[in-house]
Amino acid sequence: MKNLKKIKFSIIKAKNSKYCIQINSKLAKSPKGNLIELPNIKLAKIVLDNYKLKLETKNINIVSPIKLTNTAIDKIKFEKVNYINEMVSYLNSDVVCYFSATPEDLVERQKQLWLPIVHFMMKFYDINLIYTSDISALNQNESSLMKLKTILKEKNIFELSALYALSQLTKSIMISLALVNNKISVKKAFESSNLEELYQISKWGKDEEAFNRLNAIKIDIKNIKKYYDSI
Repeated sequence: MKNLKKIKFSIIKAKNSKYCIQINSKLAKSPKGNLIELPNIKLAKIVLDNYKLKLETKNINIVSPIKLTNTAIDKIKFEKVNYINEMVSYLNSDVVCYFSATPEDLVERQKQLWLPIVHFMMKFYDINLIYTSDISALNQNESSLMKLKTILKEKNIFELSALYALSQLTKSIMISLALVNNKISVKKAFESSNLEELYQISKWGKDEEAFNRLNAIKIDIKNIKKYYDSI
């Protein structure tokens, strides 16, 4: 904490109307040496606070605002098509599309949480999804994949970075889109993406390691949503 007091943090508005983080006399840069430029003051404040936290605790979350920003600037900016294609491919393995056959109470819970997300994709994006209780892999319609690609192309690199991290955490691009569009809460996003594991815990009790991991996922989902909302 003593060292932190000696460090001066500030936000600088650049000539291109973007915002940079200044730490003492130097502008913050990404691991690849690219200047950290944020689209608005709200996001800049979130990233600046994360720099302070990093210096203070030396321990930040796996999907911190800094890492989301670095991914956007160092990777997605230069490989946007590849990232979009990868996220589109997630639709075929999306957790929401694979219902259990048994037990009945688990299936009922899946219907309660997942079917509204399937309906959201149809009503909001006109994407009609295939879902099953079979163990074999699905191949969504080409039109659904193309519509999703069009949706993602409209996102900026920071939004894509958040969605990419969310889809990996939740194992679902559908849950991620429903969350950032405020169709489901962070709590519902967490429950929907970890439904079977939470069901097992409710039946057999919690394992401390599993509980800590799930709690970390819940916090990460909340933080990514906050990041996305600030863009």
